[in-house]
Amino acid sequence: MIRKYTYFLTVALLVIVLTGCGRSVEERTDDAMQSARDAFEMNRKQPTEAIDGVEFYNPVGWTADVMKAERTFVISKGNQTYTAQFDPNAKQDSRMYYELVMTDSSKKYIKQQTFSDAGVFGFAAISAHGDSSVEVVTGSGPVQVTAIVRNEDLIAAMERMMEIARSVQIAT
Repeated sequence: MIRKYTYFLTVALLVIVLTGCGRSVEERTDDAMQSARDAFEMNRKQPTEAIDGVEFYNPVGWTADVMKAERTFVISKGNQTYTAQFDPNAKQDSRMYYELVMTDSSKKYIKQQTFSDAGVFGFAAISAHGDSSVEVVTGSGPVQVTAIVRNEDLIAAMERMMEIARSVQIAT
């Protein structure tokens, strides 16, 4: 009799856990967009790394490499990589990267949103990329950060990517 109850309790707990883990990408996008908006508005991360005249927030444990000639830097940890592009001539209210992203007809965006704070323009966009991952783009003025992330990492990735984008300072 106790075995029977243990079995049913185990099955019930398993169903509850799997239901919570099985949120769809569409359900995660609202939380991810809110996370990106919060990171954009708080603008709390200061640059922690300076390479070749480009200063930016580099999360603890991540490595960074700047290719100034290509106006790009790459931040990575394990199998996760964020690629940031920057335009040293663009202003904080630049919509250039946003317009480039939105005119890319090869991508179907699940969700996109724009932000504005004290004359600074920002955006975030999510497009499908296979069954278990999405392509994420965040940007703030002269900076765009792009990555392919697993669905379950979407919310944390959007926040981290926006923190990086907002922190970039380019020496001219």
